This record gives sequence, structure tokens and C-alpha cells, in this order.
Amino acid sequence: MKLFAQHGYAEGNKIIEGLTAEFIDGVVFSPKDIKPDRLLERIQEVQDASSRAEVFFDPQIYAAMITNDPRAKIGNLEEYNIYFSPLTKNRLEIEKNVISVLRKTVTFETELGVSTILAPNILISRSFDSREATISNTFIRLAKDVTAKVNEDLPVYATLAVSRDTLTNPLELQEFLNDITSVDSPPDGFYLIVSARNSETRLDIFNSDVIAGWLLLNYTLKVNGFKVINGYSDILTPFLGAVGGDAGSTGWWSNLRTFSMERFLPTLTGGRQPIPRYLCNSLLNRIRFDEYQSWKEFVPEIRNGIETDNFYEDEPERSKEVLQSWEAIKTLCNSLVRRNVTSSLRLCEDAIENAVEYYSRIQSTGLRPDPKSNDEHLEPLNEGIRSFRRIAEL
Repeated sequence: MKLFAQHGYAEGNKIIEGLTAEFIDGVVFSPKDIKPDRLLERIQEVQDASSRAEVFFDPQIYAAMITNDPRAKIGNLEEYNIYFSPLTKNRLEIEKNVISVLRKTVTFETELGVSTILAPNILISRSFDSREATISNTFIRLAKDVTAKVNEDLPVYATLAVSRDTLTNPLELQEFLNDITSVDSPPDGFYLIVSARNSETRLDIFNSDVIAGWLLLNYTLKVNGFKVINGYSDILTPFLGAVGGDAGSTGWWSNLRTFSMERFLPTLTGGRQPIPRYLCNSLLNRIRFDEYQSWKEFVPEIRNGIETDNFYEDEPERSKEVLQSWEAIKTLCNSLVRRNVTSSLRLCEDAIENAVEYYSRIQSTGLRPDPKSNDEHLEPLNEGIRSFRRIAEL
């Protein structure tokens, strides 16, 4: 399974280092966080750093729906006016307007020299039985034909951006999946984004219904012959890969690990820099650097045993934290993802069971994790897999 860097603010040299070390397989660029002229330079630098690197560009058209909100902060997107402009549902209910958005965006991406076209789409914010879902379906239905008129050589993946709330209704989800997998001219694959209410709230995504729905998206699309890239999937990446996902993505800030429209409607923040965290594969979670240093004396299994562990002998540089995350997730994918879905799910369930045991051993010593480091994610993850199994009849 492949892993891509989810690009964002303050990139520095992180992506080049990740590619050079072969922790990641490419990058999904964010126009919000990079100016057009710099984007072209950066794509060339990525391709020079690794001939195997895959380059994607998320056009972020879903942000065009909120540009009239006075709180909206779209960053550099306003400089991409060759394809990006304010949009409304009323306008997008007219098919020729959807075609126009697709054509402008695909033309722009083609000129960038990307590996694959990520066709734009809006966010389905509440329900698959909605105007938004109808518009999203139209973007998906037209993506292949519009792209072919611009460039016949590049594959095209349709964006499917949904809120976590839409995934809690499995019947509506399955009906929508039936619709998009039976279009006359289907895309080659999908770029999936699941939007949380708040990127800082772990349990917003680590909810059993949300996880089951995200797994079902990957499984159903793969069974129907589509490639699937998951955006902002972070630690869920290997679990999505277990049911058919081809790739996941994650970055260096919390809003590059979990997607939320807060990226474009920011709230006030402040305070000191957070303590560096270590992505622990045996706990399926990030723990604070000081917790890692303390706990590994009692439960040595929490050490991943990979190259980037060396960064954590002392408190790591902030720029090294994401390299550790990328290598840890890549290692976990290699451990849990097999060609057979049943075998992969069994490995995932074993990993959760082992994590429960390791947390129990940690707590038996009297050590107490902070709220972001505790085991609250494990039961929703386990139940999400069980729910997915029931729905998919596996």
C-alpha cells in the first residue's frame, strides 16, 4: 500500500526528506498553502528528488462553496483564479456549469505535469439524500469524459468528499455507492476525503459508524474495479488498505492528518508548541515524547524498532516528527495489509487486541496517559471493523 504526503503550510524540506528515505511514495499538493509559481518549482523539485514519486494536486473546489462566508480564509487559493472562483449549489445544479468547472480545473492540472488528475468536487456535508449529493454525483459522472477532451493520456480520479456524519447512515451510503459505481463513463479511481467537525477531536473520526463507512467506501469501490486514494487518513491508512484502499495520506499538522473545513474557516488558536509525539504502532496511537521515554522501560514493545526511532533518543526536532510518522505508518501497512481482505482484517483485529494488552500493562504500572494518548480509540476501531464485516457480509 502506498503512502503520500498531505501537503500543507510550513513544508520546509520534509517531503523531499521523506521521498529520499522512501517513507512516502509521493505528494498531494494543497493550493491553499502554496503560490502558483512556487508550486511549479516544487513539483519539479519533487520529481528531481525521486523518479518514482507520484504527484497529485487537490484543486480544493469544495472551499469555493464557502468563499462568501466572512470567516473564510482560503489562503493562496484566490491566486488560482484560472479555475477557482466562488460557487453556489444553485449554479452547480446546472450541468453545463459543472462541466465548465471540470474543464478549467483539469486543464490547469494537466499543465502542472501531475501523475494523475484529481477531478474537483464539492463536500457532501450532511446526507447522501441531498442536493449536495446530487451535485457530487454529477461531478463524478462527468469527470472522465471532460478529462478525455483535455488529455486522453492521464488517468482521472474523481474526488469524493464527505462529512463524517454522512457515513453514519449505511443504507444511504450504499445507495449512493450503487449510483456512482454504475455511471456510464466511470473515472479510473477516487480520491476520498472524510471531513471531521474538528480536526483536533480524535473521537470525531474514531467513531465505529464513521470507520465502518470509510471501510465500506474503500471496499466497495475496489470491488468495482476502482483505484482508491484516501486523503488525510493518517493512522487509519493500513485499516483502509486492508479492505482494498490503494493509498493513504498524512502530513505534519493535525489538520493534515484529519480533514476539516476548519482549514478554511479557522478558529482562534494560541499557546505554546505542543510536545512532540511518537507514533507507536503497537498502541495504534501517537503518544507524547515523555510518555514514550517513560513507558518503553516497562513495555519495551512500544518501540517500533525502525530507523526513525533514533530521532527519539532525545526530544526530536519538530521537522523530524513527520518523518517518524511516515515510516511508522508505512511499516504498519506492510504488517497488516495483505492481498486477501479476510486475512488483512484478521491481522488488524489482532493488532487492536495486542494494543489493548499493552495499554493494560502500562496502566498496571500506575502510569496514566494524557487524553490524546489513551486507549479510547481502540473500541470504536474494533467495533467499526465488526460493523463493516456485517455490512459487507465478510
